[in-house]
Amino acid sequence: MKKRIVRVLSLALCAVMVCALPAFAAETENAAEVPAYLAPVRVWGRVTNLEDGGLLVQNDNENDPYHEIILHGESIRILDAVTGMPLDRELKDGEVIYAWVGPAMTLSLPPHATAQIIVANIPEDFGAPQYYQVAKIKPQAMIAIYPPPALTRVDLVTTSGEELTITDEATLFPYLTRQVVRLESLQPGSHILVWTDDEGTVTKTMLFAYEYQGYAAWELTGEVSVNDQRLSVTGKVMEEEVLLPIRAVAEAAGYDVQWVRGQGAVVMKPGAEAPIFSVLPGQDTAQTPGGGRELSGACYFENGTTYLPARDLVELLDLFVVY
Repeated sequence: MKKRIVRVLSLALCAVMVCALPAFAAETENAAEVPAYLAPVRVWGRVTNLEDGGLLVQNDNENDPYHEIILHGESIRILDAVTGMPLDRELKDGEVIYAWVGPAMTLSLPPHATAQIIVANIPEDFGAPQYYQVAKIKPQAMIAIYPPPALTRVDLVTTSGEELTITDEATLFPYLTRQVVRLESLQPGSHILVWTDDEGTVTKTMLFAYEYQGYAAWELTGEVSVNDQRLSVTGKVMEEEVLLPIRAVAEAAGYDVQWVRGQGAVVMKPGAEAPIFSVLPGQDTAQTPGGGRELSGACYFENGTTYLPARDLVELLDLFVVY
């Protein structure tokens, strides 16, 4: 089926983009304080295979802004709604599917979007599983025992604003691997497929392979943490923008950092031959294997520490941001 799904949407999106959908559902008096996660958007309906390889999805709810949408993509996961495993057949015209698409859509009618995941083969009167990305794990009181006991529940918030509780009574398993996963395996940035019962209790969760190097958070005071570990080196706050220390953040995320004359701070994965990036103080472009990458602000150096704007550093290091 994947071979039939057209591979041209990325070009179409570049040409006629776009609307980016707000993802964090909560509203506050100060909207600027609400993180703008770009969460996967759910669409659903009966599918029709198009001649160009796309998928037309339609439902009868005309109040649904996406009651008609065309899906494309190169590497869509098409999963069985009951097992969560890859579907062993092609999608049939007229069958009901649920799909989660990227937040970018064309402005055409119907809109076109890139699908991340499709759930099909849904039995009648069966609650289809839902696809989420974890935005944050809520802290919980820990017993002062070492080693700490295994978690019995995790309370989390998704990038689309839902709050979920997953307990050790629910089945937790990985996607297509034999890796042992536990509640501790859930972390900010994780993608999950979740089954619930009629009362909304999570009964089963499938965890996809983690796509980031880790996750980071920072405060306007300059305090920085990586993978929930607070760094001893703080960031800089300049004109209400947070600058993060390159070496401290990169090393906490598992990278090696060197200072090379003429290149400045050079960040590499351990054992790799090519750097992830390098940047010189005063420059507003980082050098990457793919060429120069324009930064939102210049690299800054003070008292032996090199800084980059937070938004640039986390992207270069492939870190998920926890707000």
